[in-house]
Amino acid sequence: MGLEDNPEDDLRQSVLSDSEFHILKHIGDAVLITSKDGTVVYLNDAYCRIIGLPAEAILHRKLYDFEPDSLTLKVMANRTEVLHVQKYVEALKISVVCSVLLIPSAVNFTCSVTIMNRVHQDVACQDVQAKQLYVESYLDARIAQGAELPSPFRKLVGMSNNFRAALYMAYKASKTDFSVLVMGESGVGKELLVRAIHESSQRGNHQFVSINCAAIPSTLIESELFGYASGSFTGGRREGKKGLFDLADKGTIFFDEVGDFELNTQAKILRVLEEREFRRVGDQKCIPVDTRVLSATNRDLDRMMLDGKFREDLYYRLNTMTIHVPAIRERGRDIELLAEHFLAEFCERYKKNAGFSQATMDIFYAHAWPGNARELRSVVHYALNMTDSNVMNPNDLPHYLLLSEGRAALNKRLAPTGHELEDFRRGFIYRDVMDAFEKDLLELILNRYRSRTEAMQVLGLSRRSFYLKLKKHHIS
Repeated sequence: MGLEDNPEDDLRQSVLSDSEFHILKHIGDAVLITSKDGTVVYLNDAYCRIIGLPAEAILHRKLYDFEPDSLTLKVMANRTEVLHVQKYVEALKISVVCSVLLIPSAVNFTCSVTIMNRVHQDVACQDVQAKQLYVESYLDARIAQGAELPSPFRKLVGMSNNFRAALYMAYKASKTDFSVLVMGESGVGKELLVRAIHESSQRGNHQFVSINCAAIPSTLIESELFGYASGSFTGGRREGKKGLFDLADKGTIFFDEVGDFELNTQAKILRVLEEREFRRVGDQKCIPVDTRVLSATNRDLDRMMLDGKFREDLYYRLNTMTIHVPAIRERGRDIELLAEHFLAEFCERYKKNAGFSQATMDIFYAHAWPGNARELRSVVHYALNMTDSNVMNPNDLPHYLLLSEGRAALNKRLAPTGHELEDFRRGFIYRDVMDAFEKDLLELILNRYRSRTEAMQVLGLSRRSFYLKLKKHHIS
């Protein structure tokens, strides 16, 4: 079942391709697509079975005419997507599990996609939800690449599929008010993503309070979070002090590196989240608090729970939704996009005009970037200040990238040709590669340092070994 020739054809082509509509036709979930004014432009066979009407009775009609209390209409009116909502449909006398997505975004949508499945007595609700996850993840992956996200998310640079998927999930989280746990290695930009969620949310006009959980001493954490009453302890302010939860009321509180909280602090945080109130140190009065909790960590919380270092009940309070931010080495061409972005920032700051040589970019792609975007930003900053020209070459990079420079050269040597074993003598590939690497390293060091004595010291070689290697590789 599909669309006939009609004005909605343009909408269909702008949302999903023919092959994707073919998939939606044959899946078991009921799918309904409506235009912005509520006109039904697509429905599959499963939807007809659940609603109990033929396609001809629904297609091209206003949804309001036959389902005025539709959840889809409410979602479009409120511009707030819903996921896995169980709803009783009075007209049909049945319960359904329903999700409604707005495409391409809730801010500026052109249509809605409703995914629905009937809840049978012999089928657990979570099983129905599990079936829907496949369809929703397929749609999300398709939409994430082309979705126009709000301006706070456009500050995060990257076009790789895995990074765009993380951004799109964060955008969807911003339309809700539940807790979110952002996971990823140090330096990937977790706090930037969390700030984008806050700024795009309904709490965006209120305070964003960030707490570095590793930086506050355990002896001070309670007074920092909850504040203290007058006369609570020696050295405190006479009038007392408000805590960070006070500041975050109506807004968002962000626990950065939440895995570094000690167990006794975790118990106190859990109590606040469950009871939505807290007491200042030295005071018995309970203070209500309305705040959204966002968290981030680079630690394995699952392992910490098994080891008894992180409370399981707090873990499930913090991660209603989990977003994984990929490392930049997993993001392909995003490394170049990020490098250019940081370069533009620093060129504007220092009133310079510079670019990267291809050799420098090869090193960027060869390096593992354990510090991720934070490390890349620091390297670009250093190189721009070290260069004496308008092109940044390998000699302008920090010394520790020498190994990556050698790796980049070897990657070129070992680029697939279809005849890899013919490029090196059979049976000697390991020795030939190591010899090539050693020669590259010697040449790099000699080019970088002013004297051979300095080069020997950097390499940690004796004079005799150093000159034997120069002779071996015919380096004059």
